[in-house]
Amino acid sequence: MVGLPRIEYEVRLRVKPLGVLGRARLGPSYAVGVTTRRILSLGVVLATLGVAAAATADGLPTLPGATGGAATAPPAPSNGALSGERIRQALVTVEVGGRPTGVGVVLEGDGRMLTALSALGSSDTADVRYSDGHTVHARVGHKDAVWDLALLVPLSGRYTKGLMASENDPLTVELRAAPLAGSRPTLGTAKLKGQAAVHAKDGSGLLGANELEGRPPTVGAPLLDPDGRALGIAAHACRDAVDAAGCSEATIIVPIHAIRIFLSRTPANAVPPSPWLGIHGAPDVINGIRGVRVQEIAPRSPAERGGLKGGDGPQADLIVVADGQPIDTPERLAEIVSKHAVGDALKLSVFAGGRYREVTVTLQASP
Repeated sequence: MVGLPRIEYEVRLRVKPLGVLGRARLGPSYAVGVTTRRILSLGVVLATLGVAAAATADGLPTLPGATGGAATAPPAPSNGALSGERIRQALVTVEVGGRPTGVGVVLEGDGRMLTALSALGSSDTADVRYSDGHTVHARVGHKDAVWDLALLVPLSGRYTKGLMASENDPLTVELRAAPLAGSRPTLGTAKLKGQAAVHAKDGSGLLGANELEGRPPTVGAPLLDPDGRALGIAAHACRDAVDAAGCSEATIIVPIHAIRIFLSRTPANAVPPSPWLGIHGAPDVINGIRGVRVQEIAPRSPAERGGLKGGDGPQADLIVVADGQPIDTPERLAEIVSKHAVGDALKLSVFAGGRYREVTVTLQASP
């Protein structure tokens, strides 16, 4: 940022895969750090399918509350099953060049999406359409050509209602699949044919891959157990017999163990862009009112566009409330900003010149 010291409320995610995966989760856990004048540990852990889970009375892990995103997951029904509507909210349509090419699965509490790499063709970007019609741009943050897997990272406001992994044996439970019907995934019954004699294009074996009976599912579509938990996702592979192009294509179900390994290897930078307010401030008390006084504002920042005023005089804004919560330190403000996604609206109450006013800013990606 030219001409300014480090912006105190710049928020960055520091993500480190933990490597050891929780029993009922699809992927690793991620710790959130906030960059102010120093790196602060907020003690906030995203509910992202990792090991940071509290134990229930029966010893099984449960998801902690989601910390960010435009929508968070409600508690599961008491029997552990997810409603049909909840499942539909976790399924997205992957579109490349304006055309539906596959299905994606939102990772619970995370906002990123798992899909098949073959759904993207040669592209490293895609549009992702949610069940309510909302569309966001996404980029490939991690991929595996052997198992035909890709992790999509949304580039703006995102939803976090997602799916968890199932511990059931897919051969012993009733199954559902979610292939595309037109432009939306649609739940339907499914039945396994059995393990597939397949390999990757490079010849690597695909241990534990299954096939479904009947019409092959849409790539990226999940296979679900009766509780709405994921048993795998559909992807492309090669049969032992090859055609002139070197691969007789088959659609398989990638098992959960392969998905967990894939997610555990996610690069640390495969995260959504951090939300940014764009101010430099300090704790202050004016007329007995506590808050964070805006000292400097970054050019073309959300703070500038929202009309916040900085400086050392009485006209400088004192931020006293953000998202309905009282603010008394820069760290507290940074924590609240970090719970949002890029594109979210952040409502602030500020005090200046002896009066209060309300300000709404639209958060941008951190520069």
